[in-house]
Amino acid sequence: MNISNRIHLLACVLLAGCAPLLAPPPAPTLDPGLLNSIVAQTANAASTQTASVRIESPTTLPTSTLLITTTPSPVPSLTPTFIFILSTPTKPSATAASSGGGGGGDYDCDVLSQLPKNNTVFSPGVDFETRWQVSNTGTRIWNKDNIDYRYASGDKLHKQAIYDLSKDVPVGKLVDILVKMKSPADAGSYSTTWNLRLGKDAFCTMKLTIIVE
Repeated sequence: MNISNRIHLLACVLLAGCAPLLAPPPAPTLDPGLLNSIVAQTANAASTQTASVRIESPTTLPTSTLLITTTPSPVPSLTPTFIFILSTPTKPSATAASSGGGGGGDYDCDVLSQLPKNNTVFSPGVDFETRWQVSNTGTRIWNKDNIDYRYASGDKLHKQAIYDLSKDVPVGKLVDILVKMKSPADAGSYSTTWNLRLGKDAFCTMKLTIIVE
């Protein structure tokens, strides 16, 4: 570098050192209201961002409902009851009772006909004879010496309560049972029952019903 250039450079340095320092530009003045508005907007923005990134709470699963079960009541134990049934001894008999025949015993009958018919109307105090025709349907002969027929129950229309058989009646044969009777003095319906008897055993029941007017 030549001498003239050096002198020129030195002069520039000196001039720069002597020049007054420039004052710094004044700091900007902020309006307090504007500052508060900026702070509020910043807070709102931060709140919005916080809300946008908020993690949703997990959905609460419904709690299971407990099933209420009823406790079965204890079943009372049953106390066994003992019932003693005493059989009644049956009196042995050589005969089998029948109600109008058809029993199938040793001594049995069928009532084949009856006169007068049931519900025949009589005047008061009239004498009449009832006839039942019966058949021996049992397995033994009816011996006239030990079998009779007699009044059993009901209204007493008869004049005589006991009769002997008129003859022996073999199995399958017929006999007429005849009873003399009289209608009562008072009006009404009357019934009487008769049967054959072998000792104390009864069989072959016969019934009659009349009306008195």
